[in-house]
Amino acid sequence: MNKALAGTLERARSAFATISLGQKVVIGLLLAGLLLGGFFFSKWITAPTQAPLFSNLATSDAAAIVEELNAQGVENEVVDGGGTIMVAKDAVYDLRLQMSGQGLPAGQDTGYTLLDEQGITTSEFQQEVTYKRALEGELSKTLEALDGVNEAIVSVALPKDEVFVTEQAEPTASVLLDLAAGTQLSGEQIQAVTNLVSSSVEKMSPEQVTVTDTSGQVLSSPGSGISAAAGDARSQVEMDYQNRLAANAQKILDSVLGPNKAVVSVRADVDLDKRDTTSKTYTYDEGTPPVSEQRDVENYTGGGGGVVGGVLGPENMPDAGGTTGGGDSNYTKESTTANNAVGETTEVTQAAPGGLNRLTVSVVMDQAVAGDLPQAQIQALVEDAVGLDAARGDAITVAAMPFDTTAADQAAAQMEAARDAEASEAMWSMIRTGGIAAGIALVVLVVWLRSRKRTEPEEDYEPLELSDDMIAELDRIRIASTREVPVDNAAAELEAAERLKVRSEISTMVNERPDEVAAMLRGWLTENKA
Repeated sequence: MNKALAGTLERARSAFATISLGQKVVIGLLLAGLLLGGFFFSKWITAPTQAPLFSNLATSDAAAIVEELNAQGVENEVVDGGGTIMVAKDAVYDLRLQMSGQGLPAGQDTGYTLLDEQGITTSEFQQEVTYKRALEGELSKTLEALDGVNEAIVSVALPKDEVFVTEQAEPTASVLLDLAAGTQLSGEQIQAVTNLVSSSVEKMSPEQVTVTDTSGQVLSSPGSGISAAAGDARSQVEMDYQNRLAANAQKILDSVLGPNKAVVSVRADVDLDKRDTTSKTYTYDEGTPPVSEQRDVENYTGGGGGVVGGVLGPENMPDAGGTTGGGDSNYTKESTTANNAVGETTEVTQAAPGGLNRLTVSVVMDQAVAGDLPQAQIQALVEDAVGLDAARGDAITVAAMPFDTTAADQAAAQMEAARDAEASEAMWSMIRTGGIAAGIALVVLVVWLRSRKRTEPEEDYEPLELSDDMIAELDRIRIASTREVPVDNAAAELEAAERLKVRSEISTMVNERPDEVAAMLRGWLTENKA
């Protein structure tokens, strides 16, 4: 076994000694690359997959957990600005149980958990304050669940219930949002925040909620009549409507004048107010019997004295002779009250927001191409495209003016220069890449040719049939070529004739089979070098 191993090592050393310096360098670089790649691969394949142990931690809790993990010798990584701790995925649940057993993360009791700490000796004032804190904590946790909100602070002002006050004050709330970097809330999201807070507090309206961010920007405030979210939504509706109408008109003008030869601007006054209208109508059909009827009749008959009844007038006044105008008198009074059946119709109409109050359109055409075109027809086409209504007070203006194309020409020239520079850079990059590849290929080719020239592959030849005398002479020549061997002159003379004969045979063999002899001599030389 040792002899076989020694022979293998000897052959490896012999083969390594025959290769050139360039081949040795290439083999060394390949081995170094394989070792380096294997090292990184083994490091990557053996690295444990990490998962978050806790997220959204307070600074004190994160410090305490990291200290405990370091004490246990657990590898951990703190990311997300110190709010998240990463550990090995297979140890997450065990570590959570261990940390929970030690009361970590401690955190702060917020939300309705504060109500669990009240005792029987808690005063009414403490109960009110605790309920307010609990409500604010629950709202803060709810708002922090929104995307892009790192932290939310909610303050609620609850008015006291007064018995002898006619108008009760309304509750108000203020919200401070710490938004993530690059996050900006839209109008709908701000409206969602105000509605979420107002719906969680009794008798609170969305108009009583103030929303600001940590930069001091007021996102929604009460008292302005319309919240910032509603204003944002109104602007977005108007912009979408204007863009849609302008696109319809621009499409027609581009087809007639060509691209970039006309500009259309549309201004729409959109009515987003919601209105409810209630109207009542009463009808009566002739011949319909009354629902109820009441009739009163009063009769009187009398004589002699003064007038008991009647209407005051000259016929009841005393005459000039002193008579009192007496005598018999009577009257009859009759009244009838009837409640007729009247039909009643109540109609409630809700006007949806989105009505158009007024529309104004401005069209500017390039005079170079619109000089001979009939502007009346173009105006009519634009009016039909945007749905212009003159009775509503809509207006349109069409004008042909020379366009200033300086900026467009400069932009086109810069774009063309940028494309040329990009193409040139791509070409030079390809040239550099091709040159590097060609250089590497040339170096490899030169090294290969040199190694091929120096170490030609040995061909398989049939073993030479040598006699014992020829083998002995060749061995003597090989040994004599490597070292000086003292030989007795007398013995040399005696063997000269025999060596001459053997040499002649060797010379004949070299002439007849030079390749086999050369291969055998190269093998001997290799052994001598080793």
